[in-house]
This record gives sequence, C-alpha cells and structure tokens, in this order.
Amino acid sequence: MSTIDTPQPSLPNTPVWDTVLRYGLYCAGGYVVLSLLMYLINFNMMTFGGMAIFYLCLLGIGFVFAIMATRHQRDTLDGGYITYGKALLVGLLTVFLGVFISSFWSYILVNFIDPGYIDTLKEQFVETWGEKMPADALEKTLEEFEHSGDILKTVKQGLIGGAIYGLFVGLISAAFLKKQPEMKI
Repeated sequence: MSTIDTPQPSLPNTPVWDTVLRYGLYCAGGYVVLSLLMYLINFNMMTFGGMAIFYLCLLGIGFVFAIMATRHQRDTLDGGYITYGKALLVGLLTVFLGVFISSFWSYILVNFIDPGYIDTLKEQFVETWGEKMPADALEKTLEEFEHSGDILKTVKQGLIGGAIYGLFVGLISAAFLKKQPEMKI
C-alpha cells in the first residue's frame, strides 16, 4: 500500500476569532494594568534598568496570554491538535490586539487623565540622559515627546508595536504549543 492511499488525519478547521478576541482583550487588560501600575508608582522607564523591566513585563504578559489563547484553541476547540501556522496566528493576533487596544489607553492617559504626564517623562529623560547626550540630540528627542499624544502616532505605534511583539511572541509560543496528530502508516 502506498502512502498516497494512506488516510491522513485531518485537523479541524475551527475559526480563531473567538479565542483571539477573548484573550486579546485579556491581554489588553494586562497591559493597561501594567501601564497604570507604572504610572501610579511613578516608575522611571527612562533608565536602562527601567526600560528592561518594563519590556520584560510586556513580553511576559504577551507570552502568558498568547499561550493561554493557543492552548484554549488547541485543547478546547481543535480537539487537542494545532498546526504551527495556526498556533502562530492565534499568538500573534492575541498580542497584536492587546497592544493595539492598550495603545488607546496610553492616548487617553496622556491627553485626558494626566496631560502633564509627558512633562514628567521629559523630566525623567533629562535627569537620566541630559548630560550624556549632545544638545541637539537631546532637543530632538524632547520634541518627539511632544508628539506622544497624537492619535495618528498612537495608532501607528499600536499597529507596529503589536505586529512586532505579536510576531515575536507568536513564533516562540507556537513552537512549544504546536501539536500534530501522529501519522499512521
């Protein structure tokens, strides 16, 4: 009997949107809570250590919800199996949605809740890097802070950041969570 005649197990073709929406919203909530916590404790993200802690927390939250979403899709909806591509899609879209939605929280924070927050960040930046940078580079960087409250920049950062974080997290989580049915020959 040739392998062409051997029946190949098929994977269910269930949609991922319910999973992505549910866990993407949870992920957005996690990012908003992290941002709110950093805001409330006046955490200085302008140092190398501060940036490292903040981005590690972002990645941690992304991994947690990407893994939860992929496991839910695999174990509950797809009968215990998921391809690498589908696992990647679930993880990527979950984190993408989380980052994109939480970027609107940042917009609301700096424009409506605390419009002076940008000034606080600028002060932290000048304290940390002011004497270590050339004057023209410092001035250019401080001008960039002024655009932090623009809706178009917020949407652009949410799209780009969500795609980058989502792809990174999705690639890694999918590698660990993929599960193909065993081929019987």
